[in-house]
Amino acid sequence: MRIEAFTEAKDPAHPETNEDRIVVLPGRAFAVSDGATDKSGKRHGGLTGGQIAAATVVETVAQLAFEAGPAPTGTDLVERISRSLRHHYATHGLEAETEGDPMARFSASLALALAVPSGWRFYRIGDSGIRLNGTETLLDESMLDPVYSTFRTALWHRFVAKGLSVDEVDRRARLRLVEGAAHPSDDAGLVAEARADAVDRVVQRFPSLDAGEVEHIFDRGLARQADYRGLDHPLGYGPLDGWPISDRFVRIDERPAEAVRSIELFSDGYYGVAPGASVADWEAWLAMVQRKDPHRIGRFASTKGSAPGRNADDRSVVIVHL
Repeated sequence: MRIEAFTEAKDPAHPETNEDRIVVLPGRAFAVSDGATDKSGKRHGGLTGGQIAAATVVETVAQLAFEAGPAPTGTDLVERISRSLRHHYATHGLEAETEGDPMARFSASLALALAVPSGWRFYRIGDSGIRLNGTETLLDESMLDPVYSTFRTALWHRFVAKGLSVDEVDRRARLRLVEGAAHPSDDAGLVAEARADAVDRVVQRFPSLDAGEVEHIFDRGLARQADYRGLDHPLGYGPLDGWPISDRFVRIDERPAEAVRSIELFSDGYYGVAPGASVADWEAWLAMVQRKDPHRIGRFASTKGSAPGRNADDRSVVIVHL
């Protein structure tokens, strides 16, 4: 067995800000968990909500990896993680707030490879992914990301046209995306134009979405993306945040041992999947993304971009050659 692993914060100079966590337990379990960034900026005991969520996820994985008995069902896994997260809410006096407002919750994704008697069981919750044998990619990406990214891109181009500096363009585009088009601002006219353009583009790309609904999404902004938490809807998503989620948000695959030669687990900070199965390949892929679309407004459009000395997101990959 040969193992490679890499994780880095979006700001390499501050590794303590990394909200990704990894698990490497040879012969037992391998995992990547990506903690969601809390847009409020609050800290709890010196940690962000995303760090607490991702750490809770990997602690739970490490415990179950050494337990006797059958592998957990998706429901069992979610409940175990949820109990631990609710304990953190109680510790920080957040029980009532997190009950009433999903945006106040800590949340994370999970990609897990768990050894079972017959081979391997793979769990996926959220947008962290798994690739098997360098060819089979197991990944579910929310439609919400490209919807929000389309609005940010439309905002970006209009702020650029005003002659603003790149830093100011990035700041304003992100701010208007998070606050929403309905939030009062000095950029109201520009935001309205960007909103109309982005609505047209989203409806063309996703015909199942109604223009009125997309307008509502943009008006409320990225800060209210939890409106779609747990919904049986094309934009619905199921995070690990301490509350139950539908089975549709928990993906489970199994493979016999002889069918698995390599396992790669990765967070969404790479903006795609590398062509090769080594850390060097994954880092080369990200370098290409950075060259071609550093602000994440083109082929790799996202809700945030990179800046000099700072990547757009934390990133992690665990690679196991069996």
